[in-house]
Amino acid sequence: MKTLIKICGLSNQESVDVAVQSGADLIGFVFAKTSPRCISPEQASQLSQSIPGQVKTTAVMLHPSATEVQEVLDRFQPDYLQTDAKDFAYLNLPEGCRPLKVYRDLPQFNPNEIDPNELSLFEGKNSGVGELVDTDRAADVAHHAPIILAGGLNPSNVASVLQAVQPQGVDVSSGVESKPGIKDVHKIRDFINIVRDYDAMEPRA
Repeated sequence: MKTLIKICGLSNQESVDVAVQSGADLIGFVFAKTSPRCISPEQASQLSQSIPGQVKTTAVMLHPSATEVQEVLDRFQPDYLQTDAKDFAYLNLPEGCRPLKVYRDLPQFNPNEIDPNELSLFEGKNSGVGELVDTDRAADVAHHAPIILAGGLNPSNVASVLQAVQPQGVDVSSGVESKPGIKDVHKIRDFINIVRDYDAMEPRA
């Protein structure tokens, strides 16, 4: 089984093109205003024009209001909306936009909260700060449900984390940057190539 690769926080055409050409499965555009990776829905719409249909786009938000979500969706039509799982209690998504629910590695987290029939994202307490989750805990979660693992991944550690956790996918943002908010296309390429090399060496059912 091929590991899903999500490259998140892209903000210019070069990084989008390199991610797509290198084999990313999902591209994440950030709309959380506190993030150095935040762009406008108009920018995301423009950047996504070159993304082929088999590569899915994700609108990444943080505790948005229903109005904020609608403002994004009016200008940009992503395949997924990503925010904390509890936020979806008050959000209604249009047809064609699927939820990517975020669950965090907190002491009170129970893996049974995750729907085993739904792709979800599991990460550390805070987003976009390079905070690696506990791999033993993440492995328990990955055994229970299909997850994209995020937080603290980079080209140097992704192969060992994949070996330890065996998630359905991996998500990287700060781990492929030269400085906060600025993607390094060489690191993007390296990250994707390392994951694909892992897939070739460790085939899964």
